[in-house]
Amino acid sequence: MKVHFDIPTTVTTPKLGQSVQTDANFQSYLRDALSEVNTLQHEGDVALTQLLTGDIEFHDAMIIAEKANLALQLTMTIRTKLLEAYQEIMRMQV
Repeated sequence: MKVHFDIPTTVTTPKLGQSVQTDANFQSYLRDALSEVNTLQHEGDVALTQLLTGDIEFHDAMIIAEKANLALQLTMTIRTKLLEAYQEIMRMQV
């Protein structure tokens, strides 16, 4: 499975008085991305179980596990950067 984040590349500016209706907001993007990471982690657990029962080859199980590991590492890195940005904003003088 491929981990991807669908972030809109274009933003349209409405005329005055019009409301903006967006298909997805940051919260839904975040929820979808975390859900995908969770799915990859679950697939890694299933692959380990299948490896132990002999239903899957070792290299296939390792590929699935490494995809899950990389997705989790990316998620944790993004979390850390978001927390650092939040802390920097909170230190700003108003």
